[in-house]
Amino acid sequence: MSLADPQLKALLDAAGEGLALLDPAGAVLYANAAFAGMARLEGGEAVEGRGFDALFPALAEEIDWVHATRNAIDRGRETRLTRLQLHDGRHVDCHLGPIDLGADGPDAALLALEDVSESVRTEARLLQQERTQAIANFGESVAHEIRNPLNSIHMNVQLLREGLGRDPIDTTALDRTANTVQREIKRLDRVVRDFVQYSRPPALDLQPGSINHVVRAALDLLDAQIQEKSIAVDTDLQSAQPVAMDRDRMQRAIYNVLLNAVQVVDVGGRILCRSRDEGRLCCLEFTDDGPGLAPEKSAHIFDLFYTTKQGGTGLGLPLSNRIVEEHGGRMAVASEPGEGATFALFLPFDGPVGSAS
Repeated sequence: MSLADPQLKALLDAAGEGLALLDPAGAVLYANAAFAGMARLEGGEAVEGRGFDALFPALAEEIDWVHATRNAIDRGRETRLTRLQLHDGRHVDCHLGPIDLGADGPDAALLALEDVSESVRTEARLLQQERTQAIANFGESVAHEIRNPLNSIHMNVQLLREGLGRDPIDTTALDRTANTVQREIKRLDRVVRDFVQYSRPPALDLQPGSINHVVRAALDLLDAQIQEKSIAVDTDLQSAQPVAMDRDRMQRAIYNVLLNAVQVVDVGGRILCRSRDEGRLCCLEFTDDGPGLAPEKSAHIFDLFYTTKQGGTGLGLPLSNRIVEEHGGRMAVASEPGEGATFALFLPFDGPVGSAS
């Protein structure tokens, strides 16, 4: 089939998408009406003979069309190019591949431009709807988490007022009620701080440091709770290479993981903290002998506001995951019901890609 063959031109003209045959220099040998319409030439100017770069100057800045055309012709490669936006705002998907015109004509590349503007607009509307729904769900979850401790504080303040009006005053009961109020205030403060850090995290202050020191500092903060439950904590901290990290943020991430372990293990339980260097990564593992997680629960453990604990906020582990991701790393969990859980953190020594550290 040659370029002069009316059947070839009829096939191209019948297509709904924009089709053009390009020579090795990227010039148009033939284009159908849909393609010419996308070029939006004035005064009936001919498309044939013009370079693709001249027809779509805005796209010339994004792709070397001469190189792409030669690559398709010389190497016989079909390429789906990036989605592009035309000068009139329309979006097109581009496909470029070789086509053999036979002995009567030169080899050429067939360029297909598919107008996907309606799909892009639909995707944008759906994305906006999803964002709106996500914000609504997020707000409802935050309100729920704040309302619970506020209700508890309100009821316990009422108990304090009643207790102060009795004669004689039961100081033991009043002290117990006051402790409950303080505990709920701390819980409320933790929810608000976690929410703010998750929704608007501060910029990282990356400095090289020992991850082992951060693990020990987080354990020190939890020492009272560890002692209260007589938990045995074993450490095997072998990492020797400094990690580029924001120490305060990373300590918060590790603290949340350890706090989760402390909360789920029984009295007299065990927690093992390990660190090691593997290639370009520092690997942390925190293993507990708690109740473990079913697969359907572990799949959502880093989802915002998802919790398996009574009174949990569902913010701690998602916040840890976000902090680790900000550092260019990732988190994973391995667990089976009745067999405890292991939370793993993988952190690049050099910090996130593009960091100045």
